[in-house]
Amino acid sequence: MSGPQIVISETWGDLEPRWHGLFAWVEETLGGVIVSSKRQARWRPCWFLTVRLGDGSMKDLYLRTQREGGMPWTSKITVEREYRMMAVLQNHGVKIPHVFGFHPQPQAILMETVPGRDRFDERDGQAVRDQVIQEYVEILAHAHSIDAREFVDAGLHRPENGEEVGYGGFRLTEKWYRAAKTAPDPINEFIVKWIHEHLPTHRTEVCWNVWDAGQFLHENGHCTAMMDVEFAMLGDPFNDLAAMRFRDTIQPIGNLTRAFKRYQEVTGVSLERKTINFQVVRFSAVTTLLPIGPLNDPPADFDYAQWAAWQLVAMFVAIEIMAEELGIDLTYDEPPPAPAPSRQKPWKQSVSRIVDSLVDNDQIPLEEFDRYTLSIAGDMTRAVLEADEMANQLESDDIADVARLIGRQPKDWSHADELLEEFVLNAGPEKEEELVRYFYRRLCRQRASLRPSMREMQEFTVQRIDWAELGLE
Repeated sequence: MSGPQIVISETWGDLEPRWHGLFAWVEETLGGVIVSSKRQARWRPCWFLTVRLGDGSMKDLYLRTQREGGMPWTSKITVEREYRMMAVLQNHGVKIPHVFGFHPQPQAILMETVPGRDRFDERDGQAVRDQVIQEYVEILAHAHSIDAREFVDAGLHRPENGEEVGYGGFRLTEKWYRAAKTAPDPINEFIVKWIHEHLPTHRTEVCWNVWDAGQFLHENGHCTAMMDVEFAMLGDPFNDLAAMRFRDTIQPIGNLTRAFKRYQEVTGVSLERKTINFQVVRFSAVTTLLPIGPLNDPPADFDYAQWAAWQLVAMFVAIEIMAEELGIDLTYDEPPPAPAPSRQKPWKQSVSRIVDSLVDNDQIPLEEFDRYTLSIAGDMTRAVLEADEMANQLESDDIADVARLIGRQPKDWSHADELLEEFVLNAGPEKEEELVRYFYRRLCRQRASLRPSMREMQEFTVQRIDWAELGLE
């Protein structure tokens, strides 16, 4: 027996058949007609919709579906789970986009479009940024104040002891990482080892965490909504402050010292530098560990440029926070290697120019999402072209650095990784500072080769917190 017939509207554009039922559900839920749709230019299938309601008025909506399936956690972090979290937050008046409903197959949340931008730019002075981030912290504190039992009822696990609170789900992250790992990975092994050796176990009180904190919309100098709660969990409230340190690196969100101070004022909670910084490293480790599979063997729909940049930034954040806890300054003053001739350069130039010709040709009928997908390939071919001219020198410098560190001469870069991972796993705490300094130099070299594909993250920095102003040492 066939299901109900779906009337396809011409306003849906060239929508793939697999989404027809979802768009029909939107119209049924709102009792209106979709008059315009635009797929968001990103890896996750999402649409900005305008619906004409029965009374003739227009409503702008956002339709958010399940993210790509190339990571081990995507089957756990579902849109349905996110919907349940948003329902609890909405019931308590937390500033989030209003949710109209959930569609089970394909999973999707239909929510109202909230006015505002998700980034700061030249239009936003320091006073505006300070106001917005402090208002966001107030929204965050409101969410933290909701009884954790309501989120348990909505399906979240409540940590049972201080060790579980400290790890914040990291052991599952490590399990997924080890299942996907296929080659020596010394820097990630160093980060994992550091987390196990510095785990705080003294904090047992938990609250709802947005986890991927620091994402919000703002307009006219005010924060209009908290956004993106798909990774929500129950844990230490410091998790969200830590995540904001990471978020600011890839998407500057304002003065974090003032934001942390406002959190203290609103909640009355005394902050702990050491615990927050531990959680910064732990949060960064998720971004360094989980994409290891598709980064080593990328599927066609995987945004390699984006994830490679995120992973590199996350490694920098982890290493720089370790240095902050050690009380040391990190420097890298090696000049960039001079471009060297490569026999393969014309091949890579050819690929790059073919991709660019497609992206830049307005005569080719491509949807915005298609151009976005091609731009990923363009970013990576430019990075490969530039890296190709400096790769030999960068690898030579790094192998020499490894030889000095471990006292053995590796045969090549893969042998160097193998020996270095063994060294990391066997090193005592007295080697921590030396390894932190080495990995910082290594990451600086990687940054030099990846820079052309890093988009808005090319000039990222890790914002310092004035712990003294917060009454902490």
